[in-house]
Amino acid sequence: MVGIVIMVVGLLTLIVGIVIYFNATHKVESTEEGHELEKIIEMAIADGVLTTNEKKLIEKTAGEKGLPYNDLIKDIEHRISSSNGDSETELINQNKKNGDDFEKFVAQKFDPKFFTIKEWAGDKYINGIYADTTPQPDMLLVFKLKGETHQLSIECKWRKSLYKNGIVIAKQEQLERYQDFQESRNIPVFLAIGVGGKGMSPEQLFIVPLAEIKSSFMHINKLKSFEKKLHANFFFDYEKKELR
Repeated sequence: MVGIVIMVVGLLTLIVGIVIYFNATHKVESTEEGHELEKIIEMAIADGVLTTNEKKLIEKTAGEKGLPYNDLIKDIEHRISSSNGDSETELINQNKKNGDDFEKFVAQKFDPKFFTIKEWAGDKYINGIYADTTPQPDMLLVFKLKGETHQLSIECKWRKSLYKNGIVIAKQEQLERYQDFQESRNIPVFLAIGVGGKGMSPEQLFIVPLAEIKSSFMHINKLKSFEKKLHANFFFDYEKKELR
């Protein structure tokens, strides 16, 4: 127990020291670029994985501000590994499994009497490596009722917990791809968001219309207006274009 306390104190001291050093010598927090860099780092830590795209963005911003890129990356990777207790590869595999399980959980909420899953994209991966983004949402469904036929699309996101009283829903480029898909195909897109528990049994479930998502982060107060009962099936109101 004493050893764990010492380790935690040491980690906090390291992080505080780095923040003080950056702020004192580079004035990161007083610039627009500094806020952007901080946002990228926070999203990486919230996701639990530092992706190649995030590394490139950090390298670009750090280079523009003259910040020590290698020290930044080492600190972020250390914070991620310390907070999760797993190697990056293990973490990716766990996130991938929970993500896949959550898709299955969501798929079972669509009663086959009314819904048909026309496409189920799924991320392709091997040896713990998989695509950071996909060009379209996870599922394309067809809803049929009384002679009416309508399509809708679902993107599934599972998060282990809230982050700063909210959820990092997706990266901005992902949201833009979904928006392009929605506009070009004229198909409403919804994000199914699971929080807590495991992918197959989340503690909370939210169904958010893409049109309601204005940024990559959504506060829990906003999310709560889209919360769904965990044990109820979905129904699509095609006139209002609402999934409930």
